[in-house]
This record gives sequence, C-alpha cells and structure tokens, in this order.
Amino acid sequence: MIDPSTPQRDLRTPIPARASSRVAASTEHQATVAAHLTERDRWIARMCSEHRTLTSTQITQIAFPTRRAANHRLQRLYQWRVLDRFQPFVGKGRSPMFYVLDTTGAHLLAHEDGIDPRELGFRAERSIGIAYSLRLAHLHGLNSLFTRLIADALAHDDRAVTAWWSEARCTRHFGDIVRPDGYGRWREASRDIEWFIEWDTGSYQLSRFVAKLPDYLELAATTRIVTPLLAVFATAQREAHARPLLAEHLRAQPRPHDLPIATTTAEELNRAGTGSAGIWLPLAHRDAGRYRLIDLHTAWPHLGNPTASAPTTTNTGEASPVPRLSPPAPMPPFAQHDLTWKPTG
Repeated sequence: MIDPSTPQRDLRTPIPARASSRVAASTEHQATVAAHLTERDRWIARMCSEHRTLTSTQITQIAFPTRRAANHRLQRLYQWRVLDRFQPFVGKGRSPMFYVLDTTGAHLLAHEDGIDPRELGFRAERSIGIAYSLRLAHLHGLNSLFTRLIADALAHDDRAVTAWWSEARCTRHFGDIVRPDGYGRWREASRDIEWFIEWDTGSYQLSRFVAKLPDYLELAATTRIVTPLLAVFATAQREAHARPLLAEHLRAQPRPHDLPIATTTAEELNRAGTGSAGIWLPLAHRDAGRYRLIDLHTAWPHLGNPTASAPTTTNTGEASPVPRLSPPAPMPPFAQHDLTWKPTG
C-alpha cells in the first residue's frame, strides 16, 4: 500500500503500462472530446495541471461518490488523452494509479484560458516524467493532506478548503523571498485559517529546513501579514528532533512572533485520516497537546480569530496590502449532491 508516509525508496520504477486503445491527440479529436467533458472532468484536469499528479484514491476522495465511478471516468479521460497515468512498483501491497495531465487536456485548458496552446510549453514526456522523480513521495504526501481536507469538507456543510496552491504557484508569487511547498486556507464554522506548508520526507538535513525560517520572517515583514507555517515530518522521531532546533533558531530572530509554527507527522495524518483532526502541535505550546487545524488560533492569540466574512487585516488594522489571489477552485464548481451525477459521453 502507499500512503502519505511512504518513503521515496519504496516508489520504484513504474510498472510497464499494458496496451490499451488510446486515440491520437489531433485537433479534430480535441474538438470532439471538448464536447463530451463535464465540469468535473475539466476541474480534474486543472488540478492535475496545478499539482502535477493525483492518485485515483485522491481523485475519488474529492470528486466522486465511489471508486467504481471514479475508475470508469478516469479510464475515459485516459483513453481520450486528457490524462496520462502510471503505477509505481512498491515492495509491499499495490500502488494506486497516478494521473497527470496529457496533451489533449493541456490544449483544452489553454483554450479555456484564452491562451495559444503553443504558449503553454507543455511536453507530455515532462508531465509523465514525474513517475521517475525523486520528489514523487514528497508530492504525494503533500497532496494527500489537501485532498483529505477537501474530503472532510465534503462531509460537513460548514467546512471548506478555500485555497490550495502548489509549490510552483507559491514560487511564482513568493519565490523572490521564500519557496514554500504549498499554501492553503481552511474555513470551518465561519472561521478561517491560512498557512504555508513544508513537507519533510526525512531525506535531507534539518538544517536545510531551519535555514528557511529567516526567509519566512522576511516575507511577513514585507507583506505585514503573519501567516503560520505548518511542518509535516516523516516520523515522530524526526519531529521530536526538529522542534528544539526550530525553536532555538526562531528565538534568535528579531520578531519570532511573526512566524507561528505547528508540527505534525505523516504517521499522525495517517492515524487521523484528515488534516483537520487534532494532529497539530504548536511550537511553543507542547504541554497543551495537539490542536485541530481551526483551533490553532487559540495557541496564537496575536493572530486574532478572523471570520470567513471579515476582510483580512494586518496587526495595524490596515487592509492587507497583498490581494487575495485566486487559485484554481479547490472544489468542483457544482454542489456536493451533484457529485452523484453519472458520467456521460
């Protein structure tokens, strides 16, 4: 089996794909496919474009009522070359299919956005190349956190993931200062919390992670917005080793309160099943136990307790100088009950 705690060493060369009937990605084919795609199909393609790869399990969690319905539709999207797929070989259990954007899907998204497909620079071999990347486990774990949050929101009327930015999008907007692994915003019971995320697989020295703290503090000083940092570590031992290093380095900074930090582990995420559960341990509140995501504001009272309807402000009361950018919609543009629609085409 593969889960967010699966190490990169367990994701080996993909299993060779079996022969299947796939159409050629001609202009005529793209026009025909466009007429048969649902809003959900287009959203799945856009999510695979934004986040590079999603597994069949993750796509089922966030967009389909059953795995059978998901597999049926994903097979169609694969045959139409909207998506491509691969299946890593794992030493124990069986890996789900990983889906990536394919040529037809890239061209259709370009036309939707009013972009000439030639300007995309899309290359199918680069898209499927993630199958051989040493960052595949990192990307899978990171995306699992957000897809579990979305699945949790689908099951509750008062919850929603209102932003889900990939590392590439964060780099485009913040890369001159810091490069987070992702950015998210969670709404629950009319309260909002936003955060940057760092996903640690345990494959590099913790000093590399600690060295990024001044960059996050510089971003907070530049934007005048205090944004928490959530860090997910591979194991409990790794988390226990990292926390004192982070605390020591943060205390040495001139404005440590500008960077609230909470940690958890991939093992905790697996046990809880969702990122909204009580799995987050604030850096300065170890004895208080782990918090639910939305309750982290109580550990950081200087952040306030913003509501979903209130405008974002700085600690000086001024309107946020950084506009709320709009990433691709984190949920399909149809109501929750519409997820039971049967695939067409």
